[in-house]
Amino acid sequence: MMVDGADPILDSCAAAFRRSVRRHADRVAVVDGDVRLTYQQLQHEVERRASALRRAGLQAGHRVALVAESSIQFLATALAVWDGGGVLVTIYPSSGHDDLAYALTCSDPVLVVLGPQVDHGLVRRIAPNVPVVDIEPFAPTAVRLDTTPNPADLREPLELICFSSGTTSRPKAIMVSGRTLVNCALTYSEVWHLDAADCGVVCLPMSWLYGLASTSMALLFSGATVVVVRRARPEPLLDAIAANRATFVAGVTATFAKLVRHLEEAGSRVLSTSSLRLCISGGEARNEGVFQRWADLTGVSVLDAYCASECLPLVTYDPTTDPVPRPGSAGKLVPRAKLRVVGPDGSDVPPGVVGEGLSSGPGLMLGYWREPELTAEALTDDGWYRTKDLLRIDEEGYVHVVGRLSDLIIRGGVNISPAEVEHTIRTCDDVEDVAVVGLPDDVYGQRVVAAVVGRPQLDLGVLREQVAARLSGYKVPSDFVAVEALPVSSTTGKTKRSAVAEMLSARSPNPFTTS
Repeated sequence: MMVDGADPILDSCAAAFRRSVRRHADRVAVVDGDVRLTYQQLQHEVERRASALRRAGLQAGHRVALVAESSIQFLATALAVWDGGGVLVTIYPSSGHDDLAYALTCSDPVLVVLGPQVDHGLVRRIAPNVPVVDIEPFAPTAVRLDTTPNPADLREPLELICFSSGTTSRPKAIMVSGRTLVNCALTYSEVWHLDAADCGVVCLPMSWLYGLASTSMALLFSGATVVVVRRARPEPLLDAIAANRATFVAGVTATFAKLVRHLEEAGSRVLSTSSLRLCISGGEARNEGVFQRWADLTGVSVLDAYCASECLPLVTYDPTTDPVPRPGSAGKLVPRAKLRVVGPDGSDVPPGVVGEGLSSGPGLMLGYWREPELTAEALTDDGWYRTKDLLRIDEEGYVHVVGRLSDLIIRGGVNISPAEVEHTIRTCDDVEDVAVVGLPDDVYGQRVVAAVVGRPQLDLGVLREQVAARLSGYKVPSDFVAVEALPVSSTTGKTKRSAVAEMLSARSPNPFTTS
């Protein structure tokens, strides 16, 4: 089955924002704590930073790495890099040593911009030859001029490199064009009916495309207001919604699970959410029970947004035509996107039949940075991205995400490779073998659990400390369970993950956890 959309949108992020400034100069663009900037004020800050970058030597195509938490400064810096013709490289500020080192080494930036939460000394040790500047007050003095050039054969100019974990043991560097970013933002604005009257709370990391393009830029390109919340915790989220009369909030399933738990523990209906008209969850499977409880508490349904960073946007709901989601469905295909569901032979399957999803359109990535073989594996010869998800599209065009073709664990909307976690654990003291699986979790969708075969002297507390020092926090298992042996396949002798999951589910929780 194949579904298609309309004509593509062509633009650049800097131009799209300048258009919003011309239309909405005096409206509030961003709220960050006590700081409020209008569109014109934010543009002045963008121009200041862009001028500073040019004086430091930034040239068209230069890559600038941004390692910082979400903030007004993050948005201003991103827009300034684009305004100066540069390529933005977004790196999660919570990255562990290995992920951070890989991202900086791989992207080979001319400059690194750091937020106050990032260990500046660590970054300088990892990339000693790269100039570093604080995101505030932002006064770069020089950039490198000896970095690797961007690929010359890309179909569109490169504007962003972002990192996403997949089935490999390291993050994937995804190349994205300005056209793709703007199409993503404007498409969500179109389907969700965002306009200057909207105020959206963004509690997602702006290092993630969900937090940057799908929400923040979708709001800014619509003339709406972005309210920055750095942590997806119930109290600051609810305070931000109430204080700003927010109409829109987006998160992952875990975000709404935490909010529901908080509201229910409060013992009464909380009216601070009464301004909301749109709630979006993306990045992981729906939790219908949690979402129904949220709707009962607030009167607003949680709608889905389904896609991958490699091809976005793809599927979501129009809240005017579908204010209540179809059970089990992520919504319908968005304008301009393309989606196929194919069988094992690669041919399209009929409506209602499960197959692998292939996606394309203006949201398709340019490829993986300096990884032509990985790019070739991810894309078909005729330009379709292999989602590795099992989908079905019903007769009415609603898309249902049935499952995944890989062993990825999705915790709080973030993909985690079991192989990467296993590799790290195996390098720790007194570990003989390990299998990592995802088990159901009421808040995060899945939790990471490690079944560890160890020597008699294995100390799970010490093991946890060693793993936490080597991996990003979200990859560290919630539970480390000591087992005598791992179940294996009777035919291949390989560890059987399904049997590991069954074994761990049947056991009582291990007394040592990282949560």
